[in-house]
Amino acid sequence: MTAEDTPPGPASTSTSTSTPRPAGGITRRTTLRSLAGAAGLAGLAAVSGCRLAVDEARGAGGGGARRGGNLVVALGLDAQPVMVQAQTASASAWRRLVFETLTAADTSGRPRPLLATDWSLGDGGRTIAIRLRDDVRFHSGRPMTAQDVVFSLERTLDPLAGTQARAVSSLITDMSADGDHALRVRLRQPAGNIHDLFELTAIVDRESAGGLAEGRDVIGTGPFTWRSWTPGSQLTLARNPDYRVPGRPYLDGVEMPVITDPTALVTALRSNRADIAWTVVPLDAKGLSEDGRYDVGYSATVAYAVNMNVTAPPFDDARVRRAVGYAIDRDRIADQVFAGYGDASSLWWSRKEPGYSRRQAEAYTYQPARARRMIEEAGAAGAEVTIHVIGIQAARSTAEIVRYDLQAAGLRPTTRVLDVNEYSARQAAGDLGAMYVNGYGTADLAAATLVVSHPAFGTGSNASHFTPPAYAAVGQAAASASAGERPAAVRELGAYMQREAFSQALVTTSAIFLRSKRVRDTATTFLGALNLDDAYLV
Repeated sequence: MTAEDTPPGPASTSTSTSTPRPAGGITRRTTLRSLAGAAGLAGLAAVSGCRLAVDEARGAGGGGARRGGNLVVALGLDAQPVMVQAQTASASAWRRLVFETLTAADTSGRPRPLLATDWSLGDGGRTIAIRLRDDVRFHSGRPMTAQDVVFSLERTLDPLAGTQARAVSSLITDMSADGDHALRVRLRQPAGNIHDLFELTAIVDRESAGGLAEGRDVIGTGPFTWRSWTPGSQLTLARNPDYRVPGRPYLDGVEMPVITDPTALVTALRSNRADIAWTVVPLDAKGLSEDGRYDVGYSATVAYAVNMNVTAPPFDDARVRRAVGYAIDRDRIADQVFAGYGDASSLWWSRKEPGYSRRQAEAYTYQPARARRMIEEAGAAGAEVTIHVIGIQAARSTAEIVRYDLQAAGLRPTTRVLDVNEYSARQAAGDLGAMYVNGYGTADLAAATLVVSHPAFGTGSNASHFTPPAYAAVGQAAASASAGERPAAVRELGAYMQREAFSQALVTTSAIFLRSKRVRDTATTFLGALNLDDAYLV
């Protein structure tokens, strides 16, 4: 191996001050976005008694926000209320509507008060004193207290909660309420990613939380109440008449039919049976981006990667793992699979991470001849490889390009698609064979949260069986770094992961939704959850 076959080390420049990206974390194909925002044509038929006159359906109505009506959000995935504290595509559509968190990061990632009014660090970052609002009530009418916050933080330790913040909450050694509206949290060590915990921990009603698993008692503090849920069919939310923000929300309710077929999901929007189609296939979004009746929106950032088992030949040789990075045409994946709604990237986190480095994002470029030479030098030419793929369309299409490129580089790859449940179970068990492809909707979280919490990347255990002490050390350094130390620590983490190459990041993209222009003033949170506080229909 020559020196040029090793990716560059930590970048000292080109951090997150590079071109900013919107909430979804995408900067490419700005022409598509401008088309998606063009003025529109007519809306069509009525839905659930909420459609107004034809001229208003065209978005011609003026006069500011309007009260009333039920918004229809067609979901590509069913709700899973038990995972309300997890960063999942299914929860992102409704989590912020029903529940709230201690903080709400602004567009720059700076935490702002939501249920917490302020917080302060002590003992070198090992103690956090939090003060809470005194005007918050659950949908049951009961006031929210510090005991509910303690309970909610403790709940993140339950594996059934499925939250990526568990790695952060596991650092908590003690929590105590100081009256009804203050609490103190003590940590085993400083946690620079503590706000991932605050952003993900939906505050649940401790008296009814047992009903979350069945969707029986789903009680939060948000602007909408959980009215009914028929698994696999529909979720219905109603306006919270006692929401503490005067006059909000404007909508009477939100209907969320579950439409898992991608074509039918878009058809519901085009036929005016839905106002928003949530989690749309990128190619479908591109097809409607030139139709002036719709806007393209961006939710959570998703990083797609191909991971390798470092104990299985030929990937027990780091030269082969690095060669994979040079063999894959990331731009082709971004263009053909994600229709230009994405960036080719060698990093697993988005530009929202303060330690993001453009140099590292471009560390592995498409160099097929170089990849083939490296594989030949490692004696791996002709090695048979099975690529396990999660059974979602974007991952399957990505894996086909990976298979084609690795074959061109001299390996003999085949793909095997696993359904989502089997893939998830095998990932948790570390049983995904020599190579596997998936997308990770955690790219907006801190880099340290990803590497200490996800079963594909965890420093203590992962499906690549890559757990050297040096990996744990750089992960821990990133997790415990102060705000000032964090960029350098994250760049060191990225450089280490790229050198060892047990995972090759391919593309960062965003979960995409389409919105009729009859809907005004929707928003998404820093982590991509739908926010309808100010939304209204025209």
